[in-house]
Amino acid sequence: MKTRRVLKSALLSATAILLVAACANAAPKNKQRFELFVPVATQVIKSGQYCGRLSGALSSGEFFDGLQRLGNGRHIQFRKDAQPVKEFPPNISVALAGKITPCPSDAPGSGINFVQPGNGSSQQAVNEFMNGLKFTAEWKNPGGVQPAANWSVTKSLSNDRAWHVNDQIPMRFAFQVPSQGVPLTNQLMISVYAPSGAKLATFTAGVLSRLPKRHPKTIRGEQSDSRY
Repeated sequence: MKTRRVLKSALLSATAILLVAACANAAPKNKQRFELFVPVATQVIKSGQYCGRLSGALSSGEFFDGLQRLGNGRHIQFRKDAQPVKEFPPNISVALAGKITPCPSDAPGSGINFVQPGNGSSQQAVNEFMNGLKFTAEWKNPGGVQPAANWSVTKSLSNDRAWHVNDQIPMRFAFQVPSQGVPLTNQLMISVYAPSGAKLATFTAGVLSRLPKRHPKTIRGEQSDSRY
């Protein structure tokens, strides 16, 4: 009689353990909580005379603040305030910012021709470089890639003070992209091209990628608009 009770108790315990394990396996294993700005990983830009790094952030009001990504691989879902979320908001913003400087020469012992009036890195030359950059914006998903529609970019260069020798020159790009009806499982791919057509870098903005360990500062552009 005592043996039966022990066996019955062991069987119930084993069943409970199996049920707990099954529930644990059914629940999403990975969870990522986002903040107001979703970081965009840093990319290096090198175009002949100029070199630099750009990083930035994805945002849209308070949409991303508190948004959670659950699961991994093909089993991903998004929730906010305990409610499922499947699509991006009607519009999203991507801000990219960094600093450029003239690239060092490949010749041994050569220095960098920093910013100073009259040389190849004068304010006029830097503005020409900025204005010559081209961009594309595309939505990427498991089915392929398609161009984003009706997006715009604002290019900004800091002119609030005189440049000096050895300056690193701030540059800023602010993208506005319509995203009505776009699934959160899509990623926005922004590519930067030199005036020659050579691709300099591709930035990935979205909520699928692992977040960079260091969150970049978001800098908003305030000057002329250009659409490419």
